[in-house]
Amino acid sequence: MTAVFATQSPVRVRPPKRLKEEQWEGYRNPPWLKKDKKKVTILYNFVERRKSYFMRAYFERHGFRYRDLGDHVKEDVRWGKEYGNRMECNPMYFTSGSLIRNLFKLHREEGFSKKEVVENFVFVGGGGQCGPCRYGMYPQEYFKVVNDAGFKDFRLFLFSSDMNDPLPKDSAFAFNLLFRINFVFAFVLADFMHIAECALRPYAKDKKRALAAIAEAEEILLKAFRSRLFLITLPLALRKAGRMFAALPRRDRKLPFIYMTGEIFANLAHNDGNYNLRRFIMDEDCEVAPGLFTNRALYEFWRRGAEAKRRIEYASSRREERFWKKSLRKQRLSSWIVLHAYRWLCRFLKPASFGGKAGLHDLDELAMIGYEYYHPEIFGGEGNLEVAEALHYADTVDGFISSKPFGCMPSSGVSDGVQAKIMSLKPQLNFLSIETSGDNEVSILSRVSMLLFKAKQKVRLAIDGSSDSSS
Repeated sequence: MTAVFATQSPVRVRPPKRLKEEQWEGYRNPPWLKKDKKKVTILYNFVERRKSYFMRAYFERHGFRYRDLGDHVKEDVRWGKEYGNRMECNPMYFTSGSLIRNLFKLHREEGFSKKEVVENFVFVGGGGQCGPCRYGMYPQEYFKVVNDAGFKDFRLFLFSSDMNDPLPKDSAFAFNLLFRINFVFAFVLADFMHIAECALRPYAKDKKRALAAIAEAEEILLKAFRSRLFLITLPLALRKAGRMFAALPRRDRKLPFIYMTGEIFANLAHNDGNYNLRRFIMDEDCEVAPGLFTNRALYEFWRRGAEAKRRIEYASSRREERFWKKSLRKQRLSSWIVLHAYRWLCRFLKPASFGGKAGLHDLDELAMIGYEYYHPEIFGGEGNLEVAEALHYADTVDGFISSKPFGCMPSSGVSDGVQAKIMSLKPQLNFLSIETSGDNEVSILSRVSMLLFKAKQKVRLAIDGSSDSSS
């Protein structure tokens, strides 16, 4: 059988307007050179307001122009979702959204053209190689949102990222040793003010007076940190702040004690990024354990040190062994600097004098406590910490909250997986796992309220029981 095909005229195909000439290598991040230092303003924020607040001392001492973008607000989520990729975790939406919101503020409210914004401003912030949940893509997400919003080639410096490597020798800014030491002091000071708030806000007879004292202490510490002799001025300022806090009248009462842990942003943002959870808990007549960035920094060094030890053990060459031995020495030195800076400054503040809880984690002990249920070398997110903390505090706290972002892979594996086993072993633990997304505040706070209700019942029963036995 012979096939018969109809004769057709050839189809005309229009060529694409833009032809791909070479492999796309990512977004550009032009250098910021020393000759332009005085022309350019640094926009910056770090996790939460107080850390940004104290970092301004470094920028002032070293002659940088700067603008503190301050705390994250609810509106940042909308900006992040509009310009970011779909299904991001809310820390990514908050941090990138905050940047975009402020760039558009410069453009629309202050009259800068988008080109002028790119030429006259740079961003310095956190959120480098995040880990398994974003596979280290935080830097590219920042680049995406600024370029998609029309601020093409806007310059970024992200802490814990290699996106600026290699820096030119005449770069105006670098995350060098001097910056890192100042950053350590900034987050330690921020932690101290957070410790003071957690101690005073629920117990002070006059809460407004207590919060005013904390605000005054922040100004005193910032003034001391601005000095080039801050190693001398800071201890004196901390001693003064500690005396101010100790002089505030406190209520003599027993409050439920709540422990909160989880992913770094959902746990430590202390702003709209985690619904101001610790302040909500305190205003509901409960005491909450402070969320300390120092603990997180020490864990990061501990984690990298553990990884280096394992890599040394299984190194395939002398060169690889030397590389990981150098990494191990670096982690140990970093941990030593942070730990000793914290303990040294703590001696002058004397948190115990005003009821502050300033203890740090014993990371080796926590690793052993949780070893059977979560191997300490399974890295990502908070790793073994949350499981170990639940076991460690099960008999000493009245409520335990695990806070994680929506879609956070490591935190979900721990909170929704391993913790089920811990709850079967420790049924007395009043445990709550929550997922923050930035826009479900009512739902989250209602669930937290139920945990606090149970915690108050537990404390009331303990008080009534002790009263009956004493009588």
